[in-house]
Parts: sequence; structure tokens; C-alpha cells
Amino acid sequence: MTWFGVDYMKKNRKIASLAKVVRNRRGDKQAQAAQALSDIGDGEAARALLALSLNDDIAVWEPAQRALMEIDNEAAVPALCDALMSGNYSIAKPVLAALTNMESDLALGGLLKALEDERLAPDVLVALRGKNRAEMVQPLEALLDEVTSVEAAVPKTRLWQQSMGRDIIALLAEVEDVGTVKALHHFLRNRQNAPVRLRVQAAHTLAAKGLEGEQALAGYVGEDFNDVPRVMLLVECMPNEELINILFEVMPPRSADEFGQALMVCLNRMDPGMWKYIVALIERLDRDNARSALLLWFVQSKAASKDTAYVLARHGNTRPVLVKRLVDMVRFEEQEARLRAGNLLYELYADRLITEEGVHLVEPQRDEEGKTSDYQYIGYQD
Repeated sequence: MTWFGVDYMKKNRKIASLAKVVRNRRGDKQAQAAQALSDIGDGEAARALLALSLNDDIAVWEPAQRALMEIDNEAAVPALCDALMSGNYSIAKPVLAALTNMESDLALGGLLKALEDERLAPDVLVALRGKNRAEMVQPLEALLDEVTSVEAAVPKTRLWQQSMGRDIIALLAEVEDVGTVKALHHFLRNRQNAPVRLRVQAAHTLAAKGLEGEQALAGYVGEDFNDVPRVMLLVECMPNEELINILFEVMPPRSADEFGQALMVCLNRMDPGMWKYIVALIERLDRDNARSALLLWFVQSKAASKDTAYVLARHGNTRPVLVKRLVDMVRFEEQEARLRAGNLLYELYADRLITEEGVHLVEPQRDEEGKTSDYQYIGYQD
């Protein structure tokens, strides 16, 4: 091996000489010299690669940045962090990659410090994926609080804020530390005007955090059963039997009516896919006034919810009125509502929830293929 060989320079830590090879040579020797600097990986070697990465010649900065990304030596962290916070964003990507590859506390600290830079923050959030460190919670909570503190007036900025918020909450979901429960709970409580998508994501994440998360979410909803947006967040997290059990355990008796009223509002605001969960909650409340309101909604919606019909049929104070209203729908409504009402009458009868009292007043009408396409009222005429 000659005195100027790359291996010799690497062995003897000839940083300046290796940097000169990267700057002045091309081909395999240039790549080998850049890799040698990466393998040495101390502060001096990192600074040499950083300087080469800022070179105007793509033939120089490209191999230098590739080598920079592969540094795996904690001694290089201070130099990498200084470069990251210098404001020179042309080298941010390889520096972040190098810090991401290291599992040291020092490297993690550098990444978390970089969250304070608005332009770096999105890339840092990507770099933090999979880290699962408790030290991440406080900086992430602070960043989430910052990006949701003020609603942006410009649509592009608003989209950026929401994207950042989603990424932060996704990271909090990864971290297995009880501090994430506190962070998400604080977000729901303190940022009630934050975008609905972010609040729903935070509620889902909180409910998935085990018993502590479920208790926190139940407590948040239980603070104000009149608050429809809170109750809607609860419904979004269904099904979750443990969460519901906790909620009903802490619910004061006087709050049941408030909860029932909020759930009825949810029926009018939420998608049909959520109705079955809302109806199940109303049934568990076991309040006559809530079931009466549910019956009125069912009639006004023209039998739009099968789950509602089953809840109403299971209770003696609503069953007779339900049957009468279903028969009336067959008698007076349009074909679509007649078909829903007639099918429900026959299904409820088959499941032994109602007697033949209503069924014998309506008759199915079949198409050429023998399928029921409508129902006709055949009871007593006025």
C-alpha cells in the first residue's frame, strides 16, 4: 500500500487528505475516500464531509452527502447538530439521515431540538418514526400546541398545519409512555377549535392507549355531557366496550338526560355508519324520554335505521307505537319507505320481538323474480 492510498489515509486519520481526494478526484477513489471519512465518523471527519456537501460541484457534493448519511459515530453528533441548526437547508436531509441512524441520546436530542425550526420540523417528524422514546413526548406536545394555537388564514398554511398535526399525533401513538395520554388529553381539552380531523385522530389515539387512555377520554367526555362535539368524539371511538363501561361508571344520574339529548343531536349530525353506536348508547342509558326522542327521530327518518327499530322493539313502552308507525308507513309513505317498514315488521316478527299484530296488516308485493319489492296495507280501511 503506497503512502497516498485511501486505506492508508483512513488508518492514519488523514482527514484533510481524504477530503482533497473527494474534492479533486472522480470515480472509485473519490467514492472510497468519501466512505473512509464516513467510517472515521468523528467530529473532524463529519465537518469535512459537511464542507464537501456544500460544494457547488454536484460531482463533489453528491458523493459527500451519500457518505454523510452513513455516519454512525456519536462523536459526530455535535458537528451534525450545529450544521442542522445553521439554517443551511441544502444539507438538512443527509444530516437528518445520519442522526436518525444513531440510537444515542445525544442524536435524539439533536433531532428534538430541530423540531423548533419550522422548515425542518416536517422532515424531523419523519426521522423520528419508530424511535419510541419517552423523551419525544414533551417536544411533540409543544409542537402540536404551537401548530394548532392559531388558525391560519391562508388555505395552504392551514393544510400544512393539519398535516403537521396528523404527523405529530401519529408519532404520539407510537410512543409507549404514559406521558402521551397526558399530551393527547391536554390537546383535546385546550384545542377545542382545532380541526375536527385532528381531534378525531387524537381521540382514537387516546382510546387506543389502554386503560389510562380510556379513562382520560371518558373523563374528558364526562366533564360536559351537553357538549355535542365531545360526545361525537366518543362515538367516533366506537366500538370500545371498556371505554363505555368507564363512562357509565363515572356518569352522575342527573347527567343521563343531558347525554341522551346530546346523542340525539349526534344522530342528526353524524354519518349513518355511526348510527348503530349512538342507538346502542341511548339504549344503555335506559331513559324513557331518550327512547321517546329516538322513536320520534325514527318516524321522521322514515325507518332509516334498522338498529333503532330493534332497540325500540325491545322495550315495552315504545314497542306498540313502533308497530303502529311502521304500519302507517306502509299505508301512507312512498315505495322506498314502504319497503323498509314492511321488511322491518317481518324481521322483527321473525325474531320474536313483536307479535303478528302488525304483520297481518301488511302484505308483501313480489316482482317477476319473486323478490319482495313493495308492501301493501291490507288492514281495516277508515
